[in-house]
Amino acid sequence: MISANSIYRKLRFPFKLTHAAFKYPRANARVKQYRVLSPEQTIDLLLKNDHLSISRYGDGELEMTLFKNIGFQAFDERLSVRLKEIMQRGVNNNPSCLICMPDAFRGTGNMRFGSALFWFFHKAFCFLRYEPLLSRKYLYGNTSVTRPYHDYKDKALSAVMFAKFKQLFESKKILIVEGSGTRLGMGNDLLAGAAEIKRITTLNRNAFSLYNDLYSAVLAHGRDFDLVLISLGPTATVLAYDLSQQGIRCIDSGHIDIEYEWMRSAARDKVKVAGKNVNEAGVLLSDEVRDNDEYYRSQILLHVGLKPEAVPTAQPLRQPMM
Repeated sequence: MISANSIYRKLRFPFKLTHAAFKYPRANARVKQYRVLSPEQTIDLLLKNDHLSISRYGDGELEMTLFKNIGFQAFDERLSVRLKEIMQRGVNNNPSCLICMPDAFRGTGNMRFGSALFWFFHKAFCFLRYEPLLSRKYLYGNTSVTRPYHDYKDKALSAVMFAKFKQLFESKKILIVEGSGTRLGMGNDLLAGAAEIKRITTLNRNAFSLYNDLYSAVLAHGRDFDLVLISLGPTATVLAYDLSQQGIRCIDSGHIDIEYEWMRSAARDKVKVAGKNVNEAGVLLSDEVRDNDEYYRSQILLHVGLKPEAVPTAQPLRQPMM
């Protein structure tokens, strides 16, 4: 039996599409005024400058500036404020961190239909609302630097991109900051060339509720490593920026590991990956599950956080370091 909600969505879509088609031309014309490097130019910049960090804005981070939730991070006004502050002032105040914007700003001609359609609606309904936070003078990095596979029709570039990331990781001492169940680099060779890998784990939902503790933990250990990879959604966007100001090189690495897994398996859809969080396939492992992989556990320096039901809902936010 077809649900009322399903019928509503089907009836609503033609009106939404018509509305978007009306709004899109103006929004897209304005999007094109902002300069964004290609994914390959962005990784090449990281390879050339061994002090450069990146802080990435995808659709979730951009929409969170407009008071929206995403799957693993409930809306937090303090997080929204920080995301907006970094967009506005970070482009001028922190040359050690490259702020990245979506590849869709450059165009969607090379994207698969579903991805292109998503960005068609995003530009039409969202872009003009957060545009005042952007700068026409700044040359942005590309958020898709860590997401070069799924969204694209031509998959050839993804192999090139991951080969360059392996070059970036080669012989590096790497600290990974991730939610429970993320397990970045486990079960594949993405980090095989690293000299050392250690981890700080935390909650895989609403990690920003523990921002001060996370910041302090990474600050205490990060200088012992060449590179810090942070996979924590919007929290990573802020954390990478703040830590880069303290001389700690950070890569807001997002879904890089899952994209690599999908490339290796030639996946056509956003499929599950055994033993790992894949938010976009509806998989977020419980924070309370103890990982039984002794090798993985040996890499964990510490876990930041409490059981989800015990996480404080309010704590003072570290002042922005602009």
